[in-house]
Amino acid sequence: MEFFGKYPVQDMSFIDICKEFLDEIEAREKENIEKAGMMIGDRIMEGEVIFAVGCGGHSYLPPMDMFCRAGSLVPINATLDVSTTTITGGFRSIFLERVPGYMKALLKYFRLEKDDVVIIFNNVGINAMTIDAAEECKRIGAKMIGVAGSPWQDSIPAGHPSRHPGNKNIRDLVDIYIDDYNPVGDAVLKIEGLDVPLAPISTITDGYIVRRIEIEAVKYMIGKGFKPPVWVSANVQGGDVINEKYIKEYYNKVKLM
Repeated sequence: MEFFGKYPVQDMSFIDICKEFLDEIEAREKENIEKAGMMIGDRIMEGEVIFAVGCGGHSYLPPMDMFCRAGSLVPINATLDVSTTTITGGFRSIFLERVPGYMKALLKYFRLEKDDVVIIFNNVGINAMTIDAAEECKRIGAKMIGVAGSPWQDSIPAGHPSRHPGNKNIRDLVDIYIDDYNPVGDAVLKIEGLDVPLAPISTITDGYIVRRIEIEAVKYMIGKGFKPPVWVSANVQGGDVINEKYIKEYYNKVKLM
């Protein structure tokens, strides 16, 4: 039985659950993470930016965590749309992420082009925003890295309200797929006296995948003799000076900078 099939559990601590998920991701997805790092590194060395797309609700957390973050890559063009986050309403985000065509309009606004590299995040991997993003990238000729959970894609039936009308899965559309093994329901812990599971795991797993992709991209670029552009904290001595040169270089390439 796949390890995620046992979740949610009651006889494990949350920290041990997190360790198990991260160990599984490292063991199973290492090769795909390395390939993603190479794809990202090659694009950055061409002087271009990487698009990070969050497809509704809390799936915006990974792109936000990559964007203008100390210790992270500079050329990240996060396609953040506040309307589909929980900031403007929790269930509003759910309703909008199920609207076909919305993401295609958003990607048009961010001027996605042929050969761009796009990372698509959605822990479920089946909603309208996610599939529209992948199909639009394919139509344009952009290269895709998808991060999502296969258990959802395996389990949610065709015609379910959360599915794109085409009933497709992101893993079948992208060039590189990184599985976060997010179990159906996301929550992984049972607490005695509570009749529903607790503790969503996707924040931990996707945050780890973000860092691993960045690390592999940086190592790859250094191996090619290229100095990777990485933000420095503005709160350390000299941070503003270092960052200013990156702001000047990428200001007109990163739409929300």
